[in-house]
Amino acid sequence: MRSHKLFPALAALFLVTAAGAARADGNWTVSLGAGQSVSKNHGSAIEAAAYAQLYPLLGLGIEGGMAYMNFDTVPVVSFFPVEPDGGIGNARLASLTDGLTRNRGLFVGPALRFGQQLYAVASAGIYEFTDNNGNWLARRYGGSAGIGLTSKRRFSPRAEVRYRWAPDRSAPPATLPAERLAMPLTHEDASAIVFTIGVDLH
Repeated sequence: MRSHKLFPALAALFLVTAAGAARADGNWTVSLGAGQSVSKNHGSAIEAAAYAQLYPLLGLGIEGGMAYMNFDTVPVVSFFPVEPDGGIGNARLASLTDGLTRNRGLFVGPALRFGQQLYAVASAGIYEFTDNNGNWLARRYGGSAGIGLTSKRRFSPRAEVRYRWAPDRSAPPATLPAERLAMPLTHEDASAIVFTIGVDLH
């Protein structure tokens, strides 16, 4: 595993966040959002963040939430049948719980926001994943980047689009070629494009 090399970077980001909170002098922005996450399929997403405003254009803080995220090499299908036994046409609908109770990427970590009405946002942190049955899959380091729109009012609607990515940094297993053909792929990145709307509290 090479992911332990990210510990110093995350620790430094947390220290910068804490220092930023000390310098904010009571100026904070709390951001709440919910929406859609598009990965292999699509599901739900919720997120929350708090930023200490060091300057009018710069906020440092912490975020957390969850979003529908699949491993790129794993074909995960999220559905429930709308007819008994799947029906003749095998018609299916996506579940709103995808991204919240299963196929979930749960994330937390430091975040940075630059701008006012139109702003850029980026984050780094720890991601934990579950499969289609809600079972734990993996814990990884990842990040996000995106843009958003809001206003300067104390209670402001906001909209964001972000790309979230958690690469698989594990070493491939040492197996013979014949064994490798019989094994599932283990080098699997997780990513999603997340669209959320919500509110900013300044």
